[in-house]
Amino acid sequence: MSKKKAKKNSEQGTYALCITTGLIVVGLGLAPFLGNVLVSCAIGVLTGGGVGYLINNRKSGRKG
Repeated sequence: MSKKKAKKNSEQGTYALCITTGLIVVGLGLAPFLGNVLVSCAIGVLTGGGVGYLINNRKSGRKG
C-alpha cells in the first residue's frame, strides 16, 4: 500500500471515530438538557467533524 493511500485511510478513520464519539458523547449527552434529540445529535456530529478536521489538518512546527 502506498503512503498516500495509507494516509487517506487514516484520515477517514479519524473522521469516523471523531464523528461517532461526538454523536454519542455530545449528542446523546445533551439530549436531556436541550429536550430535542435530533438537534443535540446534529450538534454532536458537527462537533465531531470539526474535531476530526482539526486533528487531520493540524500544523506542527516539527519536521519529521
